[in-house]
Amino acid sequence: MSVAAEELEAFSRRIFERAGLSAEHACIQAKVLVWANLRGIDSHGVLRIPRYLEWLREGRMNPAPDISIIGGAGAVVLVDGDRAPGAVAMAFAMNRAIEQARAAGVGWALVGRTTHSGPVGYYTELAARADMAGIAIMASRPNMAYFGSKAAGVATNPIAIAVPGGPEGCVMLDMASSELAIGKIKDALARGVPIPEGGALTKDGSPTTDPARAAIPMPLGGPKGSGLSLMFEALTSLMLGHPLLEPALAGRERGHSQNGLVVAVHIAALTDAAQYRKRMTALGRALKALPPLEDGTEILLPGEPQTRRLEQRRRTGIPVPDTTWRQLSAAAETLAVTMPAAT
Repeated sequence: MSVAAEELEAFSRRIFERAGLSAEHACIQAKVLVWANLRGIDSHGVLRIPRYLEWLREGRMNPAPDISIIGGAGAVVLVDGDRAPGAVAMAFAMNRAIEQARAAGVGWALVGRTTHSGPVGYYTELAARADMAGIAIMASRPNMAYFGSKAAGVATNPIAIAVPGGPEGCVMLDMASSELAIGKIKDALARGVPIPEGGALTKDGSPTTDPARAAIPMPLGGPKGSGLSLMFEALTSLMLGHPLLEPALAGRERGHSQNGLVVAVHIAALTDAAQYRKRMTALGRALKALPPLEDGTEILLPGEPQTRRLEQRRRTGIPVPDTTWRQLSAAAETLAVTMPAAT
């Protein structure tokens, strides 16, 4: 199936409104998911809707959260997410970080007690579009192997960094600390394709390329990926007093929860913002002019493939795998929502 982005976003918004979210929060959640789909990050797009609806029914995700600032000092803000949809809590936090950065040069917002955030690049792009550098990281409960172990010890914690400038107006790195994000495994399962070798283990710790058996993603670059994930927990959950890894490993806590960190840096507090964009654009052009390793290939900057896919999918629509379409249809029927037009 292929669906126009506007149709898919409107459908997603109606789904979340029927599930109990306010119109404002449903709009944010739908926008973030379709933002991911438009860029080809399908693992964090509308594929997630059935799971989010399940969490809303079970009370793991709060449809009417009281997101509040509960502390901080200077440029630092502490946000209680109140189990909000992750997109809602993280957008709230980045907007506060941007406000702090305008006043203090930098804004540092820690978000506790939220849920799956979706594509973290979305929040850093908010900063880049405001002529700021943006950073976002998430922390979750153990689901990724710690280096040297065949059991989950850390999480597939992602990081995104975005700055204004470059050929497309924004250069963004958005990556997981694992070889494969959990969502990539779900996407492979939905499309009926294998995952790459070395990407995941089964529940008993055996290597697999079968997305139906993949249970424990492997860390990106071995100790580098698991080390990054560990330090993201230290920068978020431990700072908030809401640890996720150790209690889960000790068997004291179970269930879904995430913590996050967003940072906004006001470039104009350090240098001329227009000149910064020009320097970043010049750097990008210089890198793209390097000789390619293989003839006929192109040097790409971080985020450039996603931007090109964005342009294509705006024209041709967003592809939705049959499995995901059936799941969305079932949810739509339950909530009395009309499915979007598809070709």
